[in-house]
Amino acid sequence: MTTLHQDLVEIGTVIEAYGIRGALKIRPFSNDPVALLAAKQVWFINAKNPQFNRDYDVYSVRMHSGSVLLELVGLTDRDIALSLKSAVVAIPRSKFPLTDANEYYWTDLMGAQVRNQSQERIGQVVEIVDNSAQTVLIIEDDAKKQHLIPFVASFIIDVQLESDPKQILVDWQKDW
Repeated sequence: MTTLHQDLVEIGTVIEAYGIRGALKIRPFSNDPVALLAAKQVWFINAKNPQFNRDYDVYSVRMHSGSVLLELVGLTDRDIALSLKSAVVAIPRSKFPLTDANEYYWTDLMGAQVRNQSQERIGQVVEIVDNSAQTVLIIEDDAKKQHLIPFVASFIIDVQLESDPKQILVDWQKDW
């Protein structure tokens, strides 16, 4: 069994075995599972049976009716595939494909401090949702009040993920 990486990011969950040769049907946590589709190796985290937490090399991966079909090297038995049902699929963040300018993985935005142009602290990113029209940052301030800010160019001025702490500058008023 391989030791789990420290930078694992959960990207989906096993919902079913697929076919008779041990393929897995994965429900991705993202509408565009680019990291999962590019993965060469995946980790399975099973909360019910932690002794089964392990990594597999990917044989093939493809989209299928909104799910991802994943075939793994050495996993050729449907019964073994069924034993992974409900396990979380994870990939090290360091293995994600590179992004273009002004593109970000949601996991990288989590925890970022959000300030407006007046340098007022609005809060910290605690959740991100996709409402089909756009991505929305859910920001929580010190009083636990939530602010919803669309993650679109008209409101997001700058994103600094390399700074410590991570910072997002927005065109947004604190009392909105």
